[in-house]
Amino acid sequence: MATENNEGRQSSAPDISKITTFIVAERLGPFELAQRWADRTSWPLDRTANDELAELACMSALVCWLRRWQPMAIHRAILAGARLEAIPAAFGNSLGEAFHRWYPWASRQRGLIIAGKSAMSAEEYETVAGIFASAGVRLPDEERADG
Repeated sequence: MATENNEGRQSSAPDISKITTFIVAERLGPFELAQRWADRTSWPLDRTANDELAELACMSALVCWLRRWQPMAIHRAILAGARLEAIPAAFGNSLGEAFHRWYPWASRQRGLIIAGKSAMSAEEYETVAGIFASAGVRLPDEERADG
């Protein structure tokens, strides 16, 4: 069914107002969610409660996906040679917060075995952990998984 969008044009995009729960929205995947949320012309001009719920579900699911990927982006930026002071600027929070987002993810990657191989080598982990440590960012000894 075609609907009128914010610019008065007809849109053949799926009726996103039908997706009003986080669970259903999350199943769309991050790229579909980002595309839907960014396409302001697909959202109705005269919004109903369902339209508002649909946007909330879309935003919430997208946030969840992006938070999952943030540690990987931090990791890759550091390995790519990003200056340490650039990490908080890109992350939008302190270097300590970036570390606390990265550390649990990196620890899980070290323990994840795929086809008999660790998802993250000890060398890769130690490289990034060492760069954080060079800035004085590390877990207190009692919180360290490795002792």
